[in-house]
Amino acid sequence: MLACLQSSKKTGLSLVEVMMAIVIFAFAVIPVIGLFSRGTTYTQTNADYLAAMHSSSGYLRALMGLPFRDVPLGIPVELDKTYGSSTDNQIHIPASEVINGNTFTYRLHSKYVARKTGPDDFFFTTMTAPGESANFSMYKRFIRLEMEVRWKSKMSGKTEIISLFVYKAELG
Repeated sequence: MLACLQSSKKTGLSLVEVMMAIVIFAFAVIPVIGLFSRGTTYTQTNADYLAAMHSSSGYLRALMGLPFRDVPLGIPVELDKTYGSSTDNQIHIPASEVINGNTFTYRLHSKYVARKTGPDDFFFTTMTAPGESANFSMYKRFIRLEMEVRWKSKMSGKTEIISLFVYKAELG
């Protein structure tokens, strides 16, 4: 009978062993959870930058599509207006808009840019009489369009700024 009692030994975990396992697991999981929250923060920050870049570059591309005479000039240009003399080719530029729950504020500066023409400029050769050549500079005037976008970061609370610029040439 003694042999029977010794063979029925109970196996299992004590409360101390279970608590130690939970503590070790918690130390392993907490940094991983921190990585997820930090990744979410960076994703939101990148989404704000992409929204600012996309919207402002879209407005600049639309302004580039306007005839030279319809491009607004000023430092700063008055926004919340529609520009373009043709009903087929108009652009409305807001002073601010909400994208993905964040308010983006726009500022547009445009001005003529003076250039010195020289021998390195691109020239266009017109049709001339045989033996003669006539050249004229293809670019007469330039406008520099600069759009600045501001928004308040939801993550850091700081004001973020992006500035994009492009040049438009009057051809012909």
